[in-house]
Order: sequence, then structure tokens, then C-alpha cells
Amino acid sequence: MLKKKIIQIQRFLIIAILFLLCIALALGILLKYQELKNVTNHLAKSKDNQQENLVLLDDKNQNKIEIFEDFYNQDKNQSLAILEQEAQKIDNDINSTKSITEANLEQNGILDSNLSLKNSSDNNLSPKNASILENNSSYMEQNLSTNIQSIQKKDKYLPKLAIIIDDMANASQVRNLKALNLKLNPSFFPPDKNHPNTPKLASNFNFYMVHLPLAAIHYNKPELDTLNPNDSEERIFKKIAQIKKDFKNLKYINNHTGSLFTSNEKAMKHLYKALKNQNLLFVDSKTIGNSKALKVSKEMAMIYIQRDIFLDNEDNVAYVKKQLESAVKLAQKKGFAIAIGHPRKNTLKALEQSKNLLDKVELVYLSEIYGK
Repeated sequence: MLKKKIIQIQRFLIIAILFLLCIALALGILLKYQELKNVTNHLAKSKDNQQENLVLLDDKNQNKIEIFEDFYNQDKNQSLAILEQEAQKIDNDINSTKSITEANLEQNGILDSNLSLKNSSDNNLSPKNASILENNSSYMEQNLSTNIQSIQKKDKYLPKLAIIIDDMANASQVRNLKALNLKLNPSFFPPDKNHPNTPKLASNFNFYMVHLPLAAIHYNKPELDTLNPNDSEERIFKKIAQIKKDFKNLKYINNHTGSLFTSNEKAMKHLYKALKNQNLLFVDSKTIGNSKALKVSKEMAMIYIQRDIFLDNEDNVAYVKKQLESAVKLAQKKGFAIAIGHPRKNTLKALEQSKNLLDKVELVYLSEIYGK
């Protein structure tokens, strides 16, 4: 009897479980159906929106086509008008330049003479007045031509010339160099007891270099702490690291004297390793013909930079001006050149007097040629 009841209970439980499973399955189907219905409604709405957008896009395109057709219909007439306007602008610019030139002449008392001569009859002009009028007219035309050439020159490509000024060490030299108002590359001595403020002085310039004293074959007055070929690699590394610490944003170093040091391959390898370690570039001042800088730079896969022209081996203005001419010609020939001079009175005077010559090139920092 008991077994029959247990069997009945088991059957009842099985039926109940099946019934619950059927209900769960039915609910699952209803949920899926509802989700499918929502997706269908969303797609239908998206389709309606796309159709509306297409209609709007068609309207916009139609408007653009109509605008383009209107523009095309007016194009021929407008093109002529635009050309006439541009021609008028050019005429105005030329007239403006003439006005400026005339104003300058008026200040010198030349224009008054021209006006009085023009108000007189040509038949009443004396040969002397006619000559004055002709000369002044020629002067005005020359000034106008100069002004136009100056404007046009800005658009032309100019070769680059980097002028390094070595031996920078004191405030007076800084003032004199800045007074030139030329884009130059000042190269400062590392600080020592003779010139302790060179890092501070260098900060007055947007770009500067360090002028590193290296041992020379024949030089009786070496700088303090000059590097020698027999110096250890450790000493050279410490020296270069201290220079990099003293001069913020330093990138370029060139040698002061150095004929003995730069001709020694082992010494130059030590130097180049130290420079590479501090991310610095060496500019070979070429104080001796058999410098090892080129060979070592190639071996270490570093950029080789060398001086092209010394400006002031002779301390007189005429010589420096002649060397500047050579530097400009070399820059014109190969695209750029590097010249080295010193903050001497005659060198600075020659630079001041050669500004018209230097207009033929673009004075640049070394970083504009070889990168920062």
C-alpha cells in the first residue's frame, strides 16, 4: 500500500515538473517573440528615417546644383571683373610705393624742386633746370625699382650662411654682437675663473654654441682646463658632461685652437664618444688640415660638420669684407656655408658694413641646417 502511494507521488512530481518546464518554455518563446517584434519596429523606423534623410539630401543637392548653375552662368562676367580688381590692386600698390618714395624725397627737399619745375612750361625750362628734373626723375625711378625688388626678394629662395663668432666671454662682447642686429651663432668659452659667467651670458641669445679649448701644436696662451690628447676618456667625459650641465639646451660645440688634439685619432674618438653620450654635435673649426674629425664621425655614424671659411685671419676690415664675399659666393654655389670669425672691432665693423652683401643670403643658426 505504501509503495503505491510513493509511486503516485513520484508520478505527480514528474507531471508537476513537466508542467513547469512547459510554462518556462512558453515564457521564453513569448520573450523572444517580443524582442523580435521590437527589432522589426526599430528597423522599420530606421528605414523611414533613411528615406526622410534621402529626401532631404536630394533637396540639398538640388539646391547646390541650382547654385552651381547660377554661378556657372555668371562665371564669365565675374572672371573679367575679378581680373580687373586684381589689376587695380597692383596699380594701387605701385602708386602707394611711389607715394612713399615721393614722401622721402620731399623730406630731402628734392620733391619741392620737382614740383616747381613741373609747374613751369617746358619751353621756359633752362638747360640747368631740365637737367635737374631729369636727374631727380631718374632718382625716383631708381628708388621705386629698389623698393619693388626688395618686396619681390622675400619670395625668392636664398642660400644659407651660418656665421659663428668664437671666443665669446664677456658682457661687452654680447652687447657689441647684439648691436649688429644680425642672426649670428655666438660660441662661448666654458666657464672658468677668467670668465665665470659665460652660461649666463649665453642665455641672452636664442641660439648659442660652446667654444671648447683643445690643445694646439703652437699656442703659448692656452685656456684654463684645455683638453689634451693624453687626457683619459673619463676626464673628457666629465668635462663634456659638465658643459652640458652648465649650458641649457646646448646642441653644438666647436673647438678653440685644437690642432694637436684634433689631429690625434685616439683623442678624437674619446671626444666623439663623450659628445654622443650627451647628444651633442661637434663642429670642426679645421685648425689643422689633417683633422681626424671626419674619419671618427663616420666610424661612429655621427654628422660631420666643418668650417668653410675663416673671416678674420687678418685683423683688418678690408680683409674680413673680402672673406665675407667668399663665404656668400660659396653659399650660393653649394646652398649653404659656415664661416667663423671673432668679436673683434674690425670684424664687427666689417659685418656692419657688409649688410647689403649679406642680403644675398639667409643668415641662419646651425640648427636650421643640421637640426636641433
